[in-house]
Amino acid sequence: MRSVAQRQHLASGQDSDVFIRSDGLLVKRTRTGRDLRREAEMMTYLSGHGIPVPRVHEASAEELVMQYVPGPRMSEEIGRKPWLAGQLGRELADLHHRLDVIAAPDFLSGEGNLLHLDLHPGNVVLGPEGPVVLDWASATKGDRRLDVALSWVSLAVARLAPVMKLTRWRFLRSFMADVDPRVIEAIPEAARIRLERHDRDPAERAALQKLMDRKRH
Repeated sequence: MRSVAQRQHLASGQDSDVFIRSDGLLVKRTRTGRDLRREAEMMTYLSGHGIPVPRVHEASAEELVMQYVPGPRMSEEIGRKPWLAGQLGRELADLHHRLDVIAAPDFLSGEGNLLHLDLHPGNVVLGPEGPVVLDWASATKGDRRLDVALSWVSLAVARLAPVMKLTRWRFLRSFMADVDPRVIEAIPEAARIRLERHDRDPAERAALQKLMDRKRH
């Protein structure tokens, strides 16, 4: 499947590019050969269980065509409106609570509950009808506490301007107040996963290493 409508490049991720078509739909195109049909199947499953995700229109191995959800990313909203940090932290926690009660689909390998594995503020769009979760490429099965810990780690180690550090603290305090306190036990493993997933700058690598070292003490 190749989209015939004209398209404009919007963004590039670790393994794919995202375009918006002239008909208003988004196209995600793989650069690595990863089959996008599995991600489309995951999103269709989640939509059927009430999880807010973009609606899938069609998919092939190379391209995933989906609904465009207008609105800022949660990460952008934190930067523009720091006074909303506490509220946004609770909204991210609520998204995790909604995943807590969804059974993982049979087509995912492994054992355990449904995990997004990359549910951070940059993967949440604040759409007209509420938050919408993007990028289900890493979805798998496992311990839900690990999924929550990965959300915490992704923001805790992010490089920010000094003026944003208090905002981050407010966001994370609010987020952690609304989740299982045993999540802290999964932070070292979450740090290991994030460190191994992509190349990191030296400052982030050092911060992740410190979190991993918690396991040894």
